[in-house]
Amino acid sequence: MLASLKRFFAPQPIADLAALQQFLESRAAYLVQKSITEYSQARAGVLFSTLMREPIYIEGYERARWLSYPAAISMVTEMAEGSLRERSGSAPGVLDRGLLKLVDAILAQYPGPSGLGVDFWREAADRVTRDLAQAALGPPRAVQNIPMIRSKEIYDVLPVNDHLKRHDFQMFRNTIRFHLTELKVEFEERSEPARLAAILSA
Repeated sequence: MLASLKRFFAPQPIADLAALQQFLESRAAYLVQKSITEYSQARAGVLFSTLMREPIYIEGYERARWLSYPAAISMVTEMAEGSLRERSGSAPGVLDRGLLKLVDAILAQYPGPSGLGVDFWREAADRVTRDLAQAALGPPRAVQNIPMIRSKEIYDVLPVNDHLKRHDFQMFRNTIRFHLTELKVEFEERSEPARLAAILSA
């Protein structure tokens, strides 16, 4: 019975495109929400619950989530590409086309964030394309180094006064590095690299 319960509650394997797309989409959202919420909570301290009820903070929080998602989906996608490339023995760039189709499908679902222009998601997808092309120029980067490029995009839109956060960038970036490393552990526990690589490169 215990074995049956473990199977029931265990995370489902990532063995096809639908599962991979769901992982990329949900974990990018998690990375954004977790990093923004943790930082805001650390800054606000015991006043965090009050802050969460303030309309001006709620508006800034929602805007920050939208603005941060392009960087987050890029980081999570590069992490997945590097992990699959290493574990399947795939050549650099071979998996990119398949992954970019998934990213396009993810971003196409969302309306353009208010006030940010109709090309917001198209430009986000183009940037992921460039990021993966850059990653393909060498061996997969260590997961903790992936956020070194784009984490400041998230930091810059945090719903916290610039004066209050001016010395916090390295701490914030380290938070993203930590959570992306957690996501890689989960991805490698759940994913089937040979199968996914074959599907993505077909």
